[in-house]
Amino acid sequence: MPSKPLSVISLVLLIPVALLVLFAVRSLSLENDALNARRDRLAKQRMVTAAAHLNAKLDDLGRDVLTQTQTAYDTQGPEALTEGARKRRYIYAFVFKQGTVLHSVTALEHQYDRARGVQDSAQALAKTVTTPGQTEAALVQTGSAYVLMRCSMSASEEVVCVAIHNLEVSNALRSALDAVVRTSGLIRAGLVAPNKTEIKLAGTDAISTSSFALDGLLQDWQLHGEDHPADNQTQNTLLLYLIGSSLIAGWVVVTWSLYRSAVLKEEAGVVRAGVIAQLAHELRTPLANLRLHTELLSRKASDAPAVQRYATILQSEIERLSNVAENAIVVARGGMTKPKLESAVPDDCLNDILERYEPTIAAAGCRLRILAGAATACRFDRTAWERCVVNLIDNARKYAPGTEIEISTSQTASVLRLVVSDRGPGVPADQVQQIFEALARGLPNGASGFGLGLAAVRALARQNGGDCWVENNNPGARFVLTMNAIAADTH
Repeated sequence: MPSKPLSVISLVLLIPVALLVLFAVRSLSLENDALNARRDRLAKQRMVTAAAHLNAKLDDLGRDVLTQTQTAYDTQGPEALTEGARKRRYIYAFVFKQGTVLHSVTALEHQYDRARGVQDSAQALAKTVTTPGQTEAALVQTGSAYVLMRCSMSASEEVVCVAIHNLEVSNALRSALDAVVRTSGLIRAGLVAPNKTEIKLAGTDAISTSSFALDGLLQDWQLHGEDHPADNQTQNTLLLYLIGSSLIAGWVVVTWSLYRSAVLKEEAGVVRAGVIAQLAHELRTPLANLRLHTELLSRKASDAPAVQRYATILQSEIERLSNVAENAIVVARGGMTKPKLESAVPDDCLNDILERYEPTIAAAGCRLRILAGAATACRFDRTAWERCVVNLIDNARKYAPGTEIEISTSQTASVLRLVVSDRGPGVPADQVQQIFEALARGLPNGASGFGLGLAAVRALARQNGGDCWVENNNPGARFVLTMNAIAADTH
């Protein structure tokens, strides 16, 4: 686990990241709110401008027709009304005085229901005109269409009203919508009447982006408009988001990398300290034995049997130290050295090793059973082979003391095989791979060792084209070693 100072350092490194995140989020939020407010304000202004333009267009249409009709009526009398209807300037014209119809003409021949509705609407609007020069206008629904009604009182207190055809109204509104699209900043616009009738430009689909309630002549109508897509400020905001996100992500990655590197260094330091402590413990016993028996040897210099006994022990401890050193070197190199092939008989090499290690094996109370089957000379890595044999025998001695150790050898034209079996506690199924890892130990039975022997065996075997594995011996464990060999007469 990382130390407390390391955790504090990591926290300190993360604080600027958190502050940057908060600052960036807050800044982007304010920027976005300001942009949305500006866009909403602009959109509303465009809609207000568009509404004013639509009302002005209708007002101009009604005023022009009414002015012409009233002037003609004042100079020519009722015949002028008939002439205007015949030329389709309007669909109906009325002259009221004090609410009574003086004259009426229509272009809606044989459409009595519709004409009656128009007349009622005109009469109702005319009653609101009470002062000479006063003018009133309204959109009047006739069936599914809307006509523009406009009335004005003359000096003689006669009220002249005209009803403009719904097609004229629709064309005027479409013309106004076209001008709105060209001048207000909207890219599409349309109108929806209270009866849900739509008036829009040709080729325009339904518009539902935003709507605006109209007033004036278009009271209760809705103007639907679509604003321009996000402008450069929106693009700048998106760019700011991307840059900010990249900086934050980069800072997080750097912080995590520093933290992880520190953790790995600390873990490596802990492992290194453990290795040193374990190696020191492993070397302490043979060194102490060497010192003790050297002193005893010097005291018993005249006692030949004692000298021989102490010399044997010294030789055993020296072999033990040499084995630890050699295994450490093999594991450190990862077995990545070039095999050195020598011509020899594998069983002869095995016998030499057993003769050298006989006192150590005897001291562990172990009995040996040899099944020799590699008596043919061949070329193989003798040093690696002997190192593997020593480690496997030593492993059996440590973990199965007082039992029989069976050693068998065999060979083919290209492979040497060594099997070392013991009658010890065996290897649990979940540790059959772990025991071949450096610094790993098998069963916690108090056996001494640095955990390098089996790792060195596997490294050397694989370096020589073979392998090493463990099998269940029921009871005990069976270690199998294979290694490449070449017939002695092959060059």
